[in-house]
Order: sequence, then structure tokens, then C-alpha cells
Amino acid sequence: MRKSTSCAHCGADTAQADRGRTRRYCSRSCQARAYRARRDRRIPVRRPRPARLTPVHIATTAIDVADRDGLDGLTMRRLARELGVATAALYRHYPDRDTLLSAMTELAMERTPPPAPGPDWRGTLTAETVTEWRLYQRHPWLLSVLARTRPPAGPALFDSLERSFTALGELELTGTELLTVYLACSGLAQGLALMWNADHGALPGAGAATIPAEIAELLDPRLRPTLHRMFDAGPPDPALSFDELLTAAVGLLLDGVAVRYRSGTE
Repeated sequence: MRKSTSCAHCGADTAQADRGRTRRYCSRSCQARAYRARRDRRIPVRRPRPARLTPVHIATTAIDVADRDGLDGLTMRRLARELGVATAALYRHYPDRDTLLSAMTELAMERTPPPAPGPDWRGTLTAETVTEWRLYQRHPWLLSVLARTRPPAGPALFDSLERSFTALGELELTGTELLTVYLACSGLAQGLALMWNADHGALPGAGAATIPAEIAELLDPRLRPTLHRMFDAGPPDPALSFDELLTAAVGLLLDGVAVRYRSGTE
């Protein structure tokens, strides 16, 4: 017998015969296992392919990222990582971030069911304003996109304008007056949404047991008697919510519209 060698698979001592080929394996089992190992290494690893990119799929994922991380957290690179693709792949569908934001805005508004029309112009305007307010609660990033003099124009936004302007047609207003009333209602929803986002849905001071010391100092009855009387009973009512505040504020605003354009409401 020749000197033993180590098995190429398990490393055990393998006795060698005096004549013939050198044995590489200690047994047929090790030889079979070694063969299977070599065969398996030749089979390519199947990696999951990313979902087929479409403009809607990209915009939907971008909305999810913006809802979670805000617009500051939405970059093309982060979005590409979320989708599992190269950043360059996104630019084949959206040449820049502004184009992507326009698509996100249109998609978010399109997926928001339009409100049922009210019994009159006031009911319809109230419903449209509440719907816009709800939209900012679901997608806070939309506020900075729509609260502009030139928001992204798309079918969903123009459908909202059409519904509001049609309702206001009962008042026989000019084009400028129609736009003024609409922007007043929309601006009210945007202003309260800005407060809601900043204070995480709670009215400042609501629910507090006592008035903070730094505020109490400013309520000197000799300097500010009206404010002193207003807060003399304590902080604002904790039961007051932004929803109730919006409804009351819209009612006050539309009361003023009705008085100014009385001929159209009689």
C-alpha cells in the first residue's frame, strides 16, 4: 500500500493502493457528495427580479415614502432604493423631481373620492373644503405642493374646481368673485392644516389643566383686559377639535359670502 492521503471532500485519511490511480475520496459517498456540491455551484443563483417599473408604481411608492418621511425624505436615490432599482431607471419615467411631485399630487387627489354634492351651494362648498382638509391629514406633504399660486395642474384638481364653481354659479358671481370665494375656503383648510401638522393634531393649549406661567404673565388685566377675561376661566376647551374648528370657520366664511351676494341667495 502506498502512503494514505486526505479525502478531497471530508479530509479523512484515504488509503492508496500500490498500483492504479490515486484515490481522491475515502468512499463512494464522499465522491457523490463532492459531485453534487460541484453541480450545485454551477447552478446560477436566482435573485428576485424587481417589479416592472411603471409611472403609477413609481408614483405610488413615492407617496408612501413622502407620507412616512415627508418631502425632505423623498429623493430619487432613496426612492430607487425603495423600489430596488438603479436611480437612472426612474429618470426614464420622470425627468425630474417636480414632474414626479405633479404625478404624486394627481394620483393622491384622484384616489380621494369626491364628496357628495350638498343640497345647495353652501353645502357643496363645505363638503369640498372638508375633503381638502382630510386630504392634507392623509398626505401632509401635499400642503406644500398645493398651497402655491401655481399648484400642479391636473384633471383631479380641475374636477374639484369644476364642482365648486358650478355650486357657486347659483350666486351669479363674476370669474374673479368665484375664484375669491374658492381660494378663501381652500386657504382656510390650508391654514388649519398647517397648524395641525405643526402641533401633531392637537390645538395649542387644549387639554392643559392650567395656563402656562409665561402666558399668564402676558394676561395682565391692566394691559390686556379683554384677553384676561377670555382666559380667566382657564385654557381653551379641550373638547374643541380641528374638525369642529374647520366646520365652524367655514360656516362663518360662507355666512359672509351669503350676505355680500344676497341677491343670489334669496
